[in-house]
Amino acid sequence: MTEHTIDPAIVEAVQAVANRFGAAGLEDLIAEAQRELAEARAALEQLASETP
Repeated sequence: MTEHTIDPAIVEAVQAVANRFGAAGLEDLIAEAQRELAEARAALEQLASETP
């Protein structure tokens, strides 16, 4: 199994949210990230279906 390294900028952003907003802020961040991820995946699927 290969180890995935998380970009330090992402770690810093998550820590900033945790420090400023606590657990509730992290929950909001996760919910927003999941929404963004779903949109990005849908866009990739759309592109793949349009590519000959």
